[in-house]
Amino acid sequence: MTTEEKKGSSSIPDPPAYPPLGSLSNILPVSATELLSYIPDLPSLGAAFESKLTSAAENLYSQNFGQCFETCNVLLDQAWEKLNTGHWKDVDVNWRYAFTLASMLKALSQCRLLNDSERNIDHADILKTCDIGLLMGQPIMDNVLARMSRKFRESFSSLRDKVSGDNTLDTEQNNSGQLPCKIARQDNDVDNDADSKTESKTVSPTLSKAHEVPHCCCPSVEMFNATFFDLQHPVVVTDAIGYWPAFTTRKWSLAYLRDIAGARTVPVEIGSRYTEDDWTQKLMTVNEFIDEYITNPKSDTKGYLAQHNLFDQISELKDDISVPVYCCLGNDEDVDINAWFGPAGTVSPLHQDPKHNFLCQVMGEKYVRLYSPDYTEHMYPHPTKLLDNTSQVDCENPDLEKFPKFKDAVYLECVLKPGDMLYIPPKHWHFVRSLSVSFSVSFWWQ
Repeated sequence: MTTEEKKGSSSIPDPPAYPPLGSLSNILPVSATELLSYIPDLPSLGAAFESKLTSAAENLYSQNFGQCFETCNVLLDQAWEKLNTGHWKDVDVNWRYAFTLASMLKALSQCRLLNDSERNIDHADILKTCDIGLLMGQPIMDNVLARMSRKFRESFSSLRDKVSGDNTLDTEQNNSGQLPCKIARQDNDVDNDADSKTESKTVSPTLSKAHEVPHCCCPSVEMFNATFFDLQHPVVVTDAIGYWPAFTTRKWSLAYLRDIAGARTVPVEIGSRYTEDDWTQKLMTVNEFIDEYITNPKSDTKGYLAQHNLFDQISELKDDISVPVYCCLGNDEDVDINAWFGPAGTVSPLHQDPKHNFLCQVMGEKYVRLYSPDYTEHMYPHPTKLLDNTSQVDCENPDLEKFPKFKDAVYLECVLKPGDMLYIPPKHWHFVRSLSVSFSVSFWWQ
């Protein structure tokens, strides 16, 4: 049964004093039984869990939103424990489907409980429920949680704009983004000042012409194929992505990212680099990440939103970019799109990836160094399976007594500026350092 066939006219009304959610009111199938069928093998999760999830769905359909909300909290705690036990790849995928479904039920319940003073639910809580579901779950119903999040944000923005015209609001609260809900700030003066300050910190290294990655101005697909793709040779393609809305009609900046994604919860890497013992990850909102690690850092510890599929989570940002036309040379229509956003000084250690990669620079500058896979032996990969695609060598300060062959490896290097697109062929070793506040988008394909 297709998603469209399963859609029905839900009897669940929009909450009072809340912007109309339009099509969001009709996302549910006609019955709780049909909704639960989105989990491929619900009985495999156990009779107790199945009973609770069935109860939560039935309570939503009967408009018993408080009970649905409470049951979903229990369900999500149980599913979270299952998802975080053992290796992620070994977890029964039905738990991920269940996590998504319970997150959807909880978010819809929270939406209807906004006026419940005892529960103290606000709009940011609803977005966080959707985001955790997107991060931990499995997409269902045409990625329903992403669609819900977008609709929620649009509705919250409409409400915020309406309330912002009320001159009786407390100025301090209004500037902090806490009224009428914890949503993205539009502190444009602060953000623009931060942008200008970080831009002044950019120090581009002096590159040797002998080592510089070649540049090519928007080659045809045929020329790119013959000159670079077939030869597996890196190249910086210029003037190929300048048409993106991220550079034109919806130009990316800290202020823009706050407005579109500020209230969204994302995974942030904490630490100098993922090979270090002090490296960890933390969930926080984009606003919190910008405040703590970009505009007002309290320490030298780096935070990095790295290798995250942000664009399936926040479709508004996906509308601002496009898959490079050269990806048509691949054998697979699927292209993995990841975000890389952080302050100056973030590092991706010397490593290699199995797929073709276009690294597109949208904000700021990055230094990149590359080594051909012919020099893999000189890279001294980590002996452990988990890090066998990562070099043990710190290429900026190599220990040549411990890694003597590294000095004989020939490299290419470049500084990526906004609008540049670097082609990194498969298995090419590469090191990346941000020279300023930076936002890059990578496209992996094969």
